Amino acid sequence: MRKTITLISLIVPLLVLVACSEKPPEVEWELVIDGDVEQSMTYTFQDITELQRARLTDILTRNPENPSEKVSWEGVTLFLLLREPGGVDYQSGVTWWALITLVDGSRHRLSLADLRGAIIALKDGEGKWLAETEKWPVRLVAPNRPSNDWLWGPVRITIHAP
Repeated sequence: MRKTITLISLIVPLLVLVACSEKPPEVEWELVIDGDVEQSMTYTFQDITELQRARLTDILTRNPENPSEKVSWEGVTLFLLLREPGGVDYQSGVTWWALITLVDGSRHRLSLADLRGAIIALKDGEGKWLAETEKWPVRLVAPNRPSNDWLWGPVRITIHAP
């Protein structure tokens, strides 16, 4: 019995260490944040994977085909990325807005109020890197918006003040 406990006490920390040191995939992708900020910033995929991550758990998609579907994501909060270049006022975010350009060139306008709680998702709810399972390595997930407003492959977020 003692040998079993000793073996378990050695294996469990090793498994935790391996799980926590999972290397992100090598991806060429950048996100530019510019506009009405003190300083424009460019983040690579690797930059974003090194930042503190957040989880959105059991987010209701409000998808018309399956309105009660819930999904989970892991990524970096948009607030953290917007805080770096400075000048983004989330408190009066109702009048601030962002023009989000996707890798395909399409653009989407959302208020910063709509983007409260949003993340740049890197992993799905099962912990799989989007870069390994999807066409684009990241997704902008805004839990206050229906899932058809969650944007695949954002490459630029241009902030506009009132």
